[in-house]
Amino acid sequence: MAQILTSLHGRRVGLTANGRLMVPAGLVSGENGSQLHHPSPAMVSLWDDFEGDVIADQWNLLEGTDSATSDAAILAGGIGGVLRMTTGDAGTGLAADLVQITRALQWQASNGGLAFEARIKLSAITTCYAFLGFTDLAATLEAPVISASSANTITTNATDAVGFMFDTNMTADTWWMVGVANDVDATAQNSGYAPVADTYETFRIEVSTAGVATFFRNGVQVGTAMSGALTAATDLTPTIAVGKLSVAASMTADIDYCHASMWR
Repeated sequence: MAQILTSLHGRRVGLTANGRLMVPAGLVSGENGSQLHHPSPAMVSLWDDFEGDVIADQWNLLEGTDSATSDAAILAGGIGGVLRMTTGDAGTGLAADLVQITRALQWQASNGGLAFEARIKLSAITTCYAFLGFTDLAATLEAPVISASSANTITTNATDAVGFMFDTNMTADTWWMVGVANDVDATAQNSGYAPVADTYETFRIEVSTAGVATFFRNGVQVGTAMSGALTAATDLTPTIAVGKLSVAASMTADIDYCHASMWR
């Protein structure tokens, strides 16, 4: 048993009798817009830096039908740990060339404090697709939200999902903020920012218990709070997906880290 003896602010944070720092609600590191919520009795937290030589078996690795050339594996020599996802190269669309990672359906916005964050770079930014955030399918390959191939409109394949989407079938080849709650599409928002090939960007999504999502790119909020981003009580998995839309040439997505958190 330990209690706070010397307090900085009431019983919220202080030192115990043996000199240890105690923060009963748990620790958060990083600036607003890019934060790590550390595991605690109050907080469930995933942090994967992809160090070592094999990906943790908690991840599901899903591939399109062109599986001979699509893959997700720890990058040999990747300083600090990097997961490299390599798409297929059939050139016939996402069903063949998409590669995706998911985990178990163990996350819900209804718990409160739901967040996703990842640092990622794409090797190519033409005729391609990427999605990162939360979705409701863990064992089946699915691009949660895609372009409807008509102006700047979307098609949602997932019943519930929220995330950043880059799809060059959109008229604006930029990162879009998208969501769907029980098959009702949220209003997609254009971030106005296009990816730069082989350049890391950090993306974060925070979802309230009311299913309202707030989006951050490189630590700065983009767009406005999105209502109806997903159904709060739906079981979700963090996910990252990337694929070529056409052209018989593969591309890669390098993931520096992936983080998800929520209150217990």
